[in-house]
Amino acid sequence: MFRSIFVANVLFSLWLTCSSAFPMPVKSMPGWMFGGSTKVDNTAITEDKVRELIVECRKVGQVGSLASKEKQENLVSLAKPLEQYSVKNPAKYPLSGIHDLIYSAAPGGSSGKVGPFVGKVTQNFIDEETFINAVEFGPLKIALRANREVKSDKVIKVTFEETTISAFGQKVKQFETSGGGSWKYIFCGEVDGKLVRVMETPSLFVLEQPL
Repeated sequence: MFRSIFVANVLFSLWLTCSSAFPMPVKSMPGWMFGGSTKVDNTAITEDKVRELIVECRKVGQVGSLASKEKQENLVSLAKPLEQYSVKNPAKYPLSGIHDLIYSAAPGGSSGKVGPFVGKVTQNFIDEETFINAVEFGPLKIALRANREVKSDKVIKVTFEETTISAFGQKVKQFETSGGGSWKYIFCGEVDGKLVRVMETPSLFVLEQPL
């Protein structure tokens, strides 16, 4: 157990050296306005464009900051046109459950890279306002609790509240966390049985959730 605590503290120290704990979200009207289905304009062109982005993101890998500038710019060029195919008012669509990170261009821990380690990144929506960004390195987990607030049809404000570090399911350290920002939606919609979200945080951020 002492070894687990030591490793967790090492990872935490590396975490603090990153430029940011998680994506520093762009600008949210109090309360959530739920609307419509996630089914987007289900034309072949919509699905093909979303699939193309996801395929290219997977080729690059979840840690976008390790890719060349050319590859990062290519992904942005593929993502931008998707805005016209998104569901209406994507920032107001209710979210629940666990969403998996496909790609993050942010240089900090949002991509799952903490020092030389790369972990699995998820977003877990607890309720209409609270979600948890988590990075897992085997039995070690760093979880950042955050609050979300709708600012407009496409923008949410995110405020970081608390960080918890655990090892083998046991809490090692917990402390208040400050910071936050705004996340702007480029695309939100259902494609191939998955809810796909593409955002600017301000770096490109792509997640999916099996439905």
